[in-house]
Amino acid sequence: MSCNWLVSKLCRPGFASLQLTRLSGRRPSQLCRSISLMPVGSSSRVVSVELKERDLFINWNDSSSVDLPYVFLRDNCQEPVSFDQSAKQRLFNPAFTVDLSIKAKEVDVKEDGRQLVITWPDGHQSRFESAWLARYCRGKSSLSGRLAVEPYYWGSDYCDKMPRFDFNKLMTEEDSLLEYLLKLESHGLVLVESVGTESRQMKKLCDRIAFPKPTVYGFDVMKVESKPNPSHIAYSGVELPLHNDFVYYDYTSGIQLLHFIHQLPGPTAGASRFCDGINVAQELRTRNPAAFDMLSQYPIQFVDVGTDYIGDYDTESWHFPISVDKNGDVTGVAYSNHSRGPHFPSLLMDKLHDWYAAYYEFSHLMNSRDYLIEFKVQPGQMVVFNNVRVLHGRSEFKMTGNDYRYAELCYMDWDEIRSKARVLMKSSFHALQ
Repeated sequence: MSCNWLVSKLCRPGFASLQLTRLSGRRPSQLCRSISLMPVGSSSRVVSVELKERDLFINWNDSSSVDLPYVFLRDNCQEPVSFDQSAKQRLFNPAFTVDLSIKAKEVDVKEDGRQLVITWPDGHQSRFESAWLARYCRGKSSLSGRLAVEPYYWGSDYCDKMPRFDFNKLMTEEDSLLEYLLKLESHGLVLVESVGTESRQMKKLCDRIAFPKPTVYGFDVMKVESKPNPSHIAYSGVELPLHNDFVYYDYTSGIQLLHFIHQLPGPTAGASRFCDGINVAQELRTRNPAAFDMLSQYPIQFVDVGTDYIGDYDTESWHFPISVDKNGDVTGVAYSNHSRGPHFPSLLMDKLHDWYAAYYEFSHLMNSRDYLIEFKVQPGQMVVFNNVRVLHGRSEFKMTGNDYRYAELCYMDWDEIRSKARVLMKSSFHALQ
């Protein structure tokens, strides 16, 4: 598997911008030595300033310029009286502190353009490092809070390209863990090997990052095995169609970790199936814009009722089968035919024929040879995937004699994962100073 990759501008303004160049065959432990970590704006200097009526006009040393409102500068004052240096949080109430018509009394460019000192009408002074100002007013921001990695969309040839990681290195090497988190963001599906067949190994990886997400099916690690009268068809041997988990929750689980401890014999029985849902949604938009609009403009109902870890439960939520942001970019999918409820929004009732046509086209496309991958996850391997992007399922199987299929799974949320990635990026930057 080729390991050539380039990731640039990995974090939002205010954190280090990261460029990672990985050469084929390079060991993960060498990753830090191939990282070029440079904060956005770290080389920026102020050449001159001009006090305007409502804005401070700044000329930078690269011949660019920017108008920064005085209210923005006063609001973001970094002095201890305005900003707690330990908590990294503001200390004032804007309802009583910030004057919307405020104007700087005086601005001094110091330290050869590396610092601005602003004196306000009340005598208070705000000091800004030029690199800080450049980072926040010139850097690119991810409006969703996602790490700004370049997404890698994939189809049926992904098995040979899937990023693979060694469990022991993830547990001991910071650079390997950072690469894992970034690949999870960009690719959506990775394989962790050398996990072993000991129970609750995934809990160790979750704890290394943050913590598992509790659900109605379990507090942390849940068992995936066939059983009588299952609360979910995943716990039976029937074919499990492609789906997202927990679409019947308002806050859908961010990622799923699935560790195989025992597997059925043969090449196809209980084989795992995956599909890049965002890639399929984008293809649907190209092929049939009307179908894409139908699935991205109306939410549908998902339900799950049963008895499990917490006792009786009755969960329900509504999601768009295809989610888009304000720019129209696809951000996720919500698809689970076995958990789809019977109710539709009232505005959709006179469009149901068109909706079903769009839904079936989406379903056929994700199951097509162009987008579906199928492989047998072996004991000691763990698949980890983005639950709001990657659809998963498995083939039918029957248990005979001593043959059985046993896996463990747990979930995590993206907030903790992205937080850990940002911490590791900042730590890597400081280690190189």
